[in-house]
Amino acid sequence: MKIQHFYTKDKCITSINLTPYHYKYLMNLTESKFNGDLSMTIDYLLKKYLIYLYRISLTPSKRTLTATYQPRAKNYMIKKIRIQPTYWGMFFELRLLLGYSISFMIRIMLDWEMQEKQIPIIPIIIKPNLTIEDEQTLSLIQYENNYLSYNRVSHANLEVYNEFLCLTM
Repeated sequence: MKIQHFYTKDKCITSINLTPYHYKYLMNLTESKFNGDLSMTIDYLLKKYLIYLYRISLTPSKRTLTATYQPRAKNYMIKKIRIQPTYWGMFFELRLLLGYSISFMIRIMLDWEMQEKQIPIIPIIIKPNLTIEDEQTLSLIQYENNYLSYNRVSHANLEVYNEFLCLTM
């Protein structure tokens, strides 16, 4: 069993750069399916589309691990969001691995989700087809939480201590 220790706040405030249409859909999905918990929405999108994101990685073709790609468009807007730091950390690592900005990865996954729900959208990147190996990998992804957590709050210095135990095999 792999054990990792994280010192986190319950939610951190950060920002994303999305079109108003995508931001509205993200918030609608969050409210309707996850009772307003944006972290759970992000978890859902990552589990569902992570294997597809790996298939469209830029890093093998551009030979760099720097995430610099963000489409230039005047209709993008910066919005503040509250999210669990562990999920934002996942995006930070993916950003380096895939070569896309965090906001752009969220935009791609929202495009694919809207396309799946028959919402009229022209995706910025077409959802790739999976190989047999990809399908096998996707079948191994667990869609339930595979971790335990312990929370402790220190009221004296306003710190939250979260200990996550990731149960991996």
